[in-house]
Amino acid sequence: MSVVLPSLTTFDPETSSEGALDPLGLYLIADQLATRLVPAVRERMQRIRFLTAMAVGAIVTEEFEPSSVEESCAPWLVWEWLVVESLLRSPTIASELRGVPGTLVTKRALNSHKYLDDKSYLKTPRIFGFHGVYKRLAIHLGLVDVHMKPQAGAEELVLAWAHDQGWTNLRDANPVLDAWRTGVRRSLEAKPPRTHTYWNGDAWEQLAQSLKPDGAGKRERKVLSRLLLNTDHRALGALGDIWGLQESMDDESYCEEKMVEELKNRAPSLLPLLDAISFYEAFCRKLSDGFNVIRTEAAKADIRGLTVTDLGSDQAFESSAANLTDAFEAAYTSLQVIDNGLASQFDERFQRFSGLMPVEEVSIALCEHHEAIQKGKNDSGKRTWFDRLGGDRIYLRHQYRENVPGPQPDRLVHAYRGRPIRNFYKDLR
Repeated sequence: MSVVLPSLTTFDPETSSEGALDPLGLYLIADQLATRLVPAVRERMQRIRFLTAMAVGAIVTEEFEPSSVEESCAPWLVWEWLVVESLLRSPTIASELRGVPGTLVTKRALNSHKYLDDKSYLKTPRIFGFHGVYKRLAIHLGLVDVHMKPQAGAEELVLAWAHDQGWTNLRDANPVLDAWRTGVRRSLEAKPPRTHTYWNGDAWEQLAQSLKPDGAGKRERKVLSRLLLNTDHRALGALGDIWGLQESMDDESYCEEKMVEELKNRAPSLLPLLDAISFYEAFCRKLSDGFNVIRTEAAKADIRGLTVTDLGSDQAFESSAANLTDAFEAAYTSLQVIDNGLASQFDERFQRFSGLMPVEEVSIALCEHHEAIQKGKNDSGKRTWFDRLGGDRIYLRHQYRENVPGPQPDRLVHAYRGRPIRNFYKDLR
């Protein structure tokens, strides 16, 4: 018997907008549901004080015209370089940093050539830098506009920050703000633009201490809390209700599952959305657990690969595939209650799981679904996590054999903004 050898290809990097692999295309609808629950907050958000760093930066860079510099070195981005570099330069802060985008590449750049520029910083800072991560929230709260220019809310927040720093008003803070403006200007004028400030260690340390992620003062915390808990046109959906759950929870017991269930009791008006989340997650859990069983068994197979239809007699796979049609129908119906368009999107993406089928056919359907999702991820498509050796036989690529979770029937597949809100709460207590 001839054996078709699998082709080894480059590892498919993490590409989900929230930094997680999404081999079954489950994240898109989950993210839309989470956005309905808490608008403008994203899972990558961890430290609320970056809103202050953005507000201060918007005032510092307000006089600079974006058109006068390279697009990849916008004034707000140069400000971001300076803030992140200052935090990494500070001996009292660097070792304790968490939740700061770009620290690894910054540390590498400082060790290599002692400065940051557009080539040594994040490849897509507009998405993964702190401005990119927090921009939507900062705009929603009225701190900056789409061009990172200060709005009315920025002055109030910066004034509170200035008071906590020991200044009576923004005029008293001008010498420091002017020094930071000069640092931005010098960096922009460098050829090519880079962090080029002529600052000594004390100047770097002052910037770091003024904006370190866990350093918000009493007045600043009060303004940030009020902004997050607004109930006017800038309200953040269920954030206030989730905030109200925080005092009764601790880090060890805090989980998304508990948050969703507690919200059902606390906010009855959210029940249709929370039910949609619960039913969609139940469907996602079945697909996710089933796919992970396939990976687990495929990792055990030899070079001849795994015949996926053999999983029809596997207890774990059979459990994940049980009542799959019912789970599809419940998810579709609950999504229809809140948004027909979202229900149609669900139906179009997961239609192959809508009808009754034997367990062994579910295994084939999962493989085919994964192939379709990977193919549609971009113009050229992403490679599948396995190679096909025949109609029902696969060979799992080595990069995807590690850290395969077992079935987790009681856990949500996706997060629904509970963790970032928990982090905000802890930072502002």
